[in-house]
Amino acid sequence: MRLFNSTLKLLFLAACLVIVSLAPAKDFTELLILVQDQSGSPVPRASIVIGRIVSKPGAAKVKVKKGRLQLRTSMQGSAPLPPMEQGRYMIQVISPGFQTYGSADLVLEQSEQSLTVILEPPQKQVSVHEKP
Repeated sequence: MRLFNSTLKLLFLAACLVIVSLAPAKDFTELLILVQDQSGSPVPRASIVIGRIVSKPGAAKVKVKKGRLQLRTSMQGSAPLPPMEQGRYMIQVISPGFQTYGSADLVLEQSEQSLTVILEPPQKQVSVHEKP
């Protein structure tokens, strides 16, 4: 009986290992974001917001998963992100003195990727006032 119980436990453990190994493994990407101005100089302390897109490609409205990641670039304009699940992401980069950069077509599909964001100077403001 003791041999039967030991064999049964081993079979159960083997079955659990097979089930775990058959579960789809999620692939992750280590992403490095570099933020520069038009001359190629780094933009320090730029704010980055990145979120996983959960809507299907081509959907009328882009839906982003809750829990967006927010961080700032270093003094060298770089921001290494923790490993992120591969898929589609939106990204927004904000820094004083520059236009806000935004994109909803960042696709993470390799184990390591980098993204260089070039921030543009602000557009000139034009005000039009009509006389009554």
